[in-house]
Amino acid sequence: MKQNFLTIAIFLILLLILPAIAANDDIIVESGYKVPARGERHDPVPVSWWQFQFLIIIGQISIMPVETLAAAKSLTYLGYKAITDNNILSNSTRLKILDYIKRNPGASFNVISKETGVNRGTLSYHLKILKMHKNIRPYKNRSYIKYFENPIKFSDDEKKVLQYLKQDASRRIIEVLIERPGASRKDLSNAIGISGPAVTQCIEYLQADGIVEIEKGGQFNKYYVSARAMQIMQNVLPK
Repeated sequence: MKQNFLTIAIFLILLLILPAIAANDDIIVESGYKVPARGERHDPVPVSWWQFQFLIIIGQISIMPVETLAAAKSLTYLGYKAITDNNILSNSTRLKILDYIKRNPGASFNVISKETGVNRGTLSYHLKILKMHKNIRPYKNRSYIKYFENPIKFSDDEKKVLQYLKQDASRRIIEVLIERPGASRKDLSNAIGISGPAVTQCIEYLQADGIVEIEKGGQFNKYYVSARAMQIMQNVLPK
């Protein structure tokens, strides 16, 4: 950034200096009108190169505020307006996204896009606006980003449980283990239709976050939903 600024500054300085070096004589600017619009006609007055540049810059600065205000006004006529805390939810798409996140805490980007019907580019824009105005808060666990209403009403453990319940494979593993405590990896693989290695990977994440417990012994390991995770689901899930 600094390098770009320095390059531009040097270019502007050279733009002013080089013509001045090349110009040995004063510059004379004559009116394009043969007869003055009002008053008496005056002879052209020679000015130096530096005076000429200064007058041009002052002229541009003097009209800049008017042009800026006119441009801002034209954006209003075209339907654009500044986003504030007071009008942020006046956009129906943004309101729909926030409402979905409120009703589905811990939803991922892909799930929000699919369930709301908002395309990825539009969704990305509105999520940034909602985050900027502190209406939502992204929660990242490992490589997953989930979205919650701000302020977040859940503890870290509750957010983890909600996050896994929004992932198809993890949710189905939890559901099977609630119905069939002590199921083996093979049981889980057959029940939800994914490979054994995929089950193992999901179980490792669930175990690391304290949601699933493993009982080792015999020919196969047995898996259970932890008491803490069961309590959290009873507290945060709709009755």
